[in-house]
Amino acid sequence: MKVRLRSDAGVALLVTLLVLVLIVTFAVEIFRVGARAAQTGAYGRDSIRAALLAEGGVGAAKVALKEDAKNNSFDTLDEIWSRPAPAIELGEGMILVTVEDEERKINLNRLILPNGNAPDEQRLAVFRRLLEILDIDASVADAVIDWLDNDDIPRSGGAESSYYLSLPSPYRAKNDLFDTIEELRLVRGMTKENFEKLKPFVTVRSSGTVNINTAPKEVLMALSAGQDAADAGEISGPTADQIIEYRKDNVFEKAVDIGNVSPFLRDLYNRTRIRDLIDVKGTVFHVRSTGVVSGTSRTIDAMGLRTGNAIQWRCWRLE
Repeated sequence: MKVRLRSDAGVALLVTLLVLVLIVTFAVEIFRVGARAAQTGAYGRDSIRAALLAEGGVGAAKVALKEDAKNNSFDTLDEIWSRPAPAIELGEGMILVTVEDEERKINLNRLILPNGNAPDEQRLAVFRRLLEILDIDASVADAVIDWLDNDDIPRSGGAESSYYLSLPSPYRAKNDLFDTIEELRLVRGMTKENFEKLKPFVTVRSSGTVNINTAPKEVLMALSAGQDAADAGEISGPTADQIIEYRKDNVFEKAVDIGNVSPFLRDLYNRTRIRDLIDVKGTVFHVRSTGVVSGTSRTIDAMGLRTGNAIQWRCWRLE
């Protein structure tokens, strides 16, 4: 199985590189024309070229994700899109592309039930556990729920519009879903330090389940929290390390496969709601592609939803 997967990944890599060359060749022709017409000098021309190279990198990432979807129904850290890739040099330019599945993180928007009136207590417990692991005040969880829910009644430790309107630069609680992860910085208790700690482990765009093939240690540890965890026990640091070590040589093809790691995890999966919180694949992918020309760089930050073999860009920002 593993040999076949690596072979498939090699084919995907070849296809990706070929398409990248085609994209960049096309881009070169575009910015040759643009360079002649540009009136903004060398910096403007290099900026245009860098942006086009970044777009070529996003195109290559899209091809890699589509090819990967044809090969299997799970996503791991040992696939063409997920492996660390060196910068690709092309003449005077360079492209650096990174792809990350958002399912490795905890979705903040799923902390609230669909009606917007109350939290999902199981997922809230997981988020509280994550805050504890990261040494962030647990009251941040209440503030996040108040930001999401559709009422103006603050929870203990939370905050609604009455608090935010009293600030030197006043604003109202959103009482709706997060649109971007940066919006989290508006929530009470979310200092710059706390935001930087939390940012790698949370998302606002995913299916809501966590991919156990790619999730980091902190997220794996948090997943077992909840009302039914007291009887079964929680995932400790050493147990999370066991999961990470196991998946280096073994793929979780189904969520139930987590039970192959140890009898404790088999019992945890069978007896608790962790089975509702985990999966083995990604649906939303975060792509960052940077093009560099003569010291000038431009980056495209994009989120893509993969449905079958199709990728739909849900947000796209040129930096």
